[in-house]
Amino acid sequence: MIVFKLAELLDQRQMTMYQLSKKTGIRPNTLSQWVNNDKLREEDKHVKAISIEVLNLMCKALDCTPGDLLKYAPDDDNAKSP
Repeated sequence: MIVFKLAELLDQRQMTMYQLSKKTGIRPNTLSQWVNNDKLREEDKHVKAISIEVLNLMCKALDCTPGDLLKYAPDDDNAKSP
């Protein structure tokens, strides 16, 4: 499963989702899904697709690479499959 590290990166950059939204034009709801994806997964409302455009905008605004925003973790045996 893909794990989003946006919350940690925003903390490191001392930036809020609102500030990132203003800087990138990415909808606040989209950013909120990235930040809260683990909680949303339980309700099957998690992020199901990632736009390269959105990923590019975040990397540019946060001066980072996709690897700074995402990581792969083996699926939990108890987790729902897609």
